[in-house]
Formats: sequence, C-alpha cells, structure tokens
Amino acid sequence: MSDPKGYLLFVNIGASQARRRLKGFGHGVRKIQSAGSNRAVIIHTAYGRNLAELQAKFADVGFSNNENDLGEPVSNLKNIGPSTAAWLREVGVRTVADLEKAGPVAVYRVVKQMRPQVNLNLLWALAAGLNDIDWQQLPGATKLRLQRELESD
Repeated sequence: MSDPKGYLLFVNIGASQARRRLKGFGHGVRKIQSAGSNRAVIIHTAYGRNLAELQAKFADVGFSNNENDLGEPVSNLKNIGPSTAAWLREVGVRTVADLEKAGPVAVYRVVKQMRPQVNLNLLWALAAGLNDIDWQQLPGATKLRLQRELESD
C-alpha cells in the first residue's frame, strides 16, 4: 500500500496521543505516524478554516509544517515526567529551547506561582535535565548557585 498524499504537520506529542486528540475530527487527516520520541507527523489535506482547527488542537504542545522548525519537546528531558511536562506547557515552555532561553530559575518561579505545592526538586530537575543528568546527581555547588539566584529577586 502506498503512503497517503498530503501535507505534513509535525507535533510535539506521540502518535497515540495525537490520534486521541483527533478522534472523530476528520477534516482531511489521512494518517498519523510516529516521528520520534514524543513526536508525531500528521499527513493531511486540510486548508483554510480546517487547517486552523487542526493546528489549534496542538497549540498547547507545539506544531510546525517543517520538522526542523519544531524544537525538541520538553517532555524528552531527563527528570521530566508527564505531569511536570504538562505544568511546563501550561506556562508556555513547550520545548527544550524555551527552557534554555528562560532559564530554570525563571521557569521554576512561574510554575511555583501556578502550583504552590512544587518544591525545589523541580528546580533541580530542570537544571539537571538541561545538563542531561539525574537531578539527584546535580552538584551541591550548582544547587547553591540556583538557590542564590532564586532568592536574589
């Protein structure tokens, strides 16, 4: 069987999650395939209002017509589970590049405002994730620097 023809829309969630979001949607969606870890590609023929509706379904996680323009999802970072990834998306941090740009301390502050129950382990997880290490292996000097930066404002 040949591959379906159409346009590509890359999204920062897995294929099974994309299928769930699009269940009963129609509007020109031909096929949904995996495009890597926590990424999917939607093959579609949607345009105009239907394309806008399709894109709106993925506005919270990020989407692009070009795979290279879509940053790595924050959910791919070490130490970040599904709940933490959802919290980060709530505050507008969808990709690793978003986290790097804002910095772990600034992101921690915003999440803490929305979710007062979070503790410093989130800050450690964010900083360690950017360095691809387990949060428990974050050096004490780094933790101290992050705490000072957090308290400085």
